[in-house]
Amino acid sequence: MFTRAILPTGLLILTATLLMQFGDEVHPARAAAQKTTHTASPAEIRWDGKLINEDERRREALGAATRVAISRWYDFASRRGYRIDLDQDQRVVLLSDAERFQRFSTSAALVERTVRSLAPFLSPGSEPVVILRATSDTDLATALKGARALEVDQQFGAYLEEGDATARREVDARLVEAVASKIMSTEQPFLSRWMNDGIASLVAERSSSRALIHGELRTLRSVQQEVSRRASEEGWELDLFRLNGGMDADAVMQAEAMAIIAFLFRYHESALGSIVADLGHHEPDESRPRYEAEQRAFDHHLGLAGQDEIARALLKGRDYRP
Repeated sequence: MFTRAILPTGLLILTATLLMQFGDEVHPARAAAQKTTHTASPAEIRWDGKLINEDERRREALGAATRVAISRWYDFASRRGYRIDLDQDQRVVLLSDAERFQRFSTSAALVERTVRSLAPFLSPGSEPVVILRATSDTDLATALKGARALEVDQQFGAYLEEGDATARREVDARLVEAVASKIMSTEQPFLSRWMNDGIASLVAERSSSRALIHGELRTLRSVQQEVSRRASEEGWELDLFRLNGGMDADAVMQAEAMAIIAFLFRYHESALGSIVADLGHHEPDESRPRYEAEQRAFDHHLGLAGQDEIARALLKGRDYRP
């Protein structure tokens, strides 16, 4: 068995036991039905599109952190009908429904483009993130609880994926945003929600041609037009408190976030990198509003002129020229 060549038996038993235990906890009847749906069979493991279950040389070439990540989720994937795919650089371990996602070529290209786009924010030698495209609510809840029990939730992301090849753009955008958001939250754990969302949305649009803004597929051009229209009607200035949702942490201004990050990527990439590094690696002072630290970072790396330029760019939309 693939995993037994990597980890001690005790850890494998602990991992499998925890995941099965939490699966039954969600809803015993549904969990039992789920187990009868899939006949437990070894999950396929593919690295850069090539099957490696029986390829000892390729398995041994995997990084230690990648092997541990696979081992943690192998029994879960086998019991519940998922395949495991790794991108070429082993930055992402992806679990997908083995029947609906029989080929990884499109997903692999998306993942690799995503990782390349995030290169300015990545540290060498980082552990891979694990992403689950869950088939059911039961699998989703089971995996999330298991990740918390195993204390690996920092590197684990999961979402419900009911789409198939007929909804390719939406499926692709969801995958890229999940990968980008989890990598950013792992590499830059203290970055604000709006900046994480803005980066994930822009990377999704660059990698898959669409981003998901409040659940709708959008192009960057359409987002810029929307933000420009709103800015013309309501007036606009860089308000970091409002971007973060104001008093509602779930009310992040996703369109504005994407437009601002797109502007900074194009015209002030080095300043954006410095802002992300300043904010992402330093735990905020809980006694002070988060947006105050952001404002200091923007003042330091962009200055007032740079912030005024953001406002002008958002007002002009796609017609902006410096």
